Amino acid sequence: MKNILVLIFSLVLFSSCTRTMYNCAQTDSRETAINISIVDDEGNSLIGEDKNYKPADIKLTRGSQEIVLIFNEFGETTLIKLFYSEMESGKEYELKLNDQETAELNLKLETVVSECFDFLSVETFLLNGQEIQEDSDSNTYIIQK
Repeated sequence: MKNILVLIFSLVLFSSCTRTMYNCAQTDSRETAINISIVDDEGNSLIGEDKNYKPADIKLTRGSQEIVLIFNEFGETTLIKLFYSEMESGKEYELKLNDQETAELNLKLETVVSECFDFLSVETFLLNGQEIQEDSDSNTYIIQK
């Protein structure tokens, strides 16, 4: 009887471990990037070649470090994709929008522990000391000018 119980317990344990490993193997790690949109009062994108902020002019730096920004166009809207894994949590970065306009960007990052892997997540997005909330519908931080 003991052998049967040990066998059943071992099978259940093996089955649950295998299932967990399988689920983790099928899960991609979370991308450490966010989208940023800059819009006017009516929600129109201000980023673009014929708009207020040209992608070639927009830079994110801290000292001599320049953070990679990728610009993605979706119709009339251009989003900035920011890979925040290159940034230090709680540090001020200069967001240069054009030759006349800059802003201070500060991300507070946290490591989130999950069953399959740990990932870095944005806890707080501050622009010039003001917190910007992520738009849950578009998963984008929207800066209104």
